[in-house]
Amino acid sequence: MDDGLSPARDTIEVTFTYERALWRRAMTGWWQSVIPPEPFIKRAITWAVIWFGLLIVTLGIAAFDLTPFYTVAGLVGAGVMVSSFAYLQRTRMGRFWDNVGRHWDRAGPTHVRFDATGLEIRDDVSERRLTWAAIDAVKAVKGGTVFRSGISMLVVPDEALPDGVSPTDFRALVTGWRAQ
Repeated sequence: MDDGLSPARDTIEVTFTYERALWRRAMTGWWQSVIPPEPFIKRAITWAVIWFGLLIVTLGIAAFDLTPFYTVAGLVGAGVMVSSFAYLQRTRMGRFWDNVGRHWDRAGPTHVRFDATGLEIRDDVSERRLTWAAIDAVKAVKGGTVFRSGISMLVVPDEALPDGVSPTDFRALVTGWRAQ
């Protein structure tokens, strides 16, 4: 009896449609599979060094009897620039996801078949066959699993998995197939 959890399972087939929210989370999973987040302590040390450098610059300005106003004005200006960039990037990404969504609307449902040799991906506009060697990373995200192949990705929603196959079991099975 195959309960969906057995490593002897031959295939897993899923069908799903594009979900904008899941794909946005998947993009984060995609880039984190390329460049993992730095540990907190490393980020804390980096920012401590940056703020220490700013303190040195401020003290240097004060040593020449100039007001630290210039340092504060520079920091405020940098904050405005970073905020402007973040706002523009966020609105641009919204338009980007709208365009991606239009593609997936044309593509219709995506059917994926996973087995020991790789995966076959079919929709109304394309077909692809990837061996496991083409998959660079498999990353869990809230609500799904991201498969990265070069600069492309496939996102399999957890709800698309067959009955009896949990997301954790699915990723374990895929990891086993990739290791063969």
